[in-house]
Amino acid sequence: MQVGVILPNFSTLGTREDLEAVASSADELGFDSIWTTDHVLMSRGQEEPYGRILEALITLSYLASIARRVKLGVSVLVFPMRNPVLIAKEVASLDVLSGGRVILGVGAGWNESEFDALSAEFGNRGKRLNEAIGVLRTLWAQDDPRFDGEFTRFGDVLFGPKPVQAGGPPIWIGGPSMAAMRRAATLADGWHPVAATVEDYARGMNTIRSLADGRKVTGSLRIRIVMGKEVPNDVSRQGTVRAVLSGSADRIIEQLQAYQAAGLDHLVADFSENTRESILDGMRQFAEDVRPRLSDG
Repeated sequence: MQVGVILPNFSTLGTREDLEAVASSADELGFDSIWTTDHVLMSRGQEEPYGRILEALITLSYLASIARRVKLGVSVLVFPMRNPVLIAKEVASLDVLSGGRVILGVGAGWNESEFDALSAEFGNRGKRLNEAIGVLRTLWAQDDPRFDGEFTRFGDVLFGPKPVQAGGPPIWIGGPSMAAMRRAATLADGWHPVAATVEDYARGMNTIRSLADGRKVTGSLRIRIVMGKEVPNDVSRQGTVRAVLSGSADRIIEQLQAYQAAGLDHLVADFSENTRESILDGMRQFAEDVRPRLSDG
């Protein structure tokens, strides 16, 4: 199992010093990846946690030269409120400059007011996301890229340099919906939900396998981890249970083994607390007490 770390590019942290410390520690402690979170413009009343946030791709570009070994991921880019050709260029550039280390998580988005502020349609975001993935694949892989979609069209264009990774960086789909799972199974390279319980995660991976027609789809999961103390699962405003892994190292290993049996390949751990030092402490404890006892299978 590979293990990544969520970066504090949002909320009360998100300073240059916080990001440098977490990214460099992830590199030094042997984690496999670092991940930014994406939003652009939240409304009044939505101050926490994303009212104050550094842009996801720019943050990774800055940190790529500080953390020189780890992969660089976005968890996840709200793709339908952006121009897909521009995103193709930005992500390809980051992949070139980082030496081929990008993983692009994308999602349909949930915040209608944010779409409105960016002059993007909310109602057809799923359809536009599906097409936008095709735009990325075309520009990243074809020598003479041409695309004639409902929302994006181009031909007789030049796109270079191509990403270092052949065919472009892996694309992982965020979200727990049936549409997201179908997208992961048929259009993308991985599934990346947030805080799914092990039961829901197992059901989701089974669904994806049944739809993937033999394709390998990476199983990923973003989840909060609290080392050394028991905390209850979170509950969203809509009443949805959001799983938290907490307690002793033995307890967290037991929980992660259950997720791994359900299909988890790449854990993305959120050690977020109120201070930089608490995040770094959680990372150190995990790296020392949990990571060496996780199997690679």
